Amino acid sequence: MSMNFFLINYIRKKHHFGRYKIVKALIAGHGKELLDIGCGSPAKCVKPGSFLRTAGYGQGIDIVPCKLEFPFKIGNMENIPFENKKFDVITAIEVIEHVDKPKKALDEVYRVLKDQGVFIMTTPNNNLLFRSFWCIWERTVGKEWKDTHLSPLTKSDWLGMIKKSNKFKIEKVIDYWGINLIFKIRKI
Repeated sequence: MSMNFFLINYIRKKHHFGRYKIVKALIAGHGKELLDIGCGSPAKCVKPGSFLRTAGYGQGIDIVPCKLEFPFKIGNMENIPFENKKFDVITAIEVIEHVDKPKKALDEVYRVLKDQGVFIMTTPNNNLLFRSFWCIWERTVGKEWKDTHLSPLTKSDWLGMIKKSNKFKIEKVIDYWGINLIFKIRKI
C-alpha cells in the first residue's frame, strides 16, 4: 500500500465523519424515530452504518444488504418501505444525487416524515469547484463512482426544487468544504 492510499483514505474519513458530526448536531432534540436513507458504506474506508453509530440510534435502508447493529431494510429513496408519517427525523447523506428522480425522492421523504419532522440531506454542490474536483476524482482513485451522480444539481437548483415543492421549509444550508451542501429542512 502506498502512502497516497493511506492519505486519501484519511482525508475521505475526515470528510465523511466531519459531515456526520454536523448532521448529528442538526438532528439533536428532534425526536426518537430516525431513518437513515443510504445507510450502507459511502466509501470502502467507511463501514456500513457509520452515521447510525455516530447518532447512536435509528434504523436504515439501503439498496445493498448490510449487516448492522441497527434495524435495517432493503429500500431506496424513491420508494421508502415504511408507512406514512413514521419518522421524526430522516437523513440522506450523499444519497439524493444518486437517484434518478430527486423530486419523487423528496415526495417520499415527505410521505414518511411526521408533521413538522426534520429532513437532513447532504449532496454535492455541482458548482465549478466540485465539477473540477469530481473530474479528477473519477479518473483516478474514485473510478467506482464514475457516472453514478444521476442528479448533479447546484445549490440554487436544490433550493428551487425544495421551495417549489411547497412541502418543506428550509431552515439551514451549510456549505461544506466548498463542494458539498448540508440542508436542514422541515416538513410543513
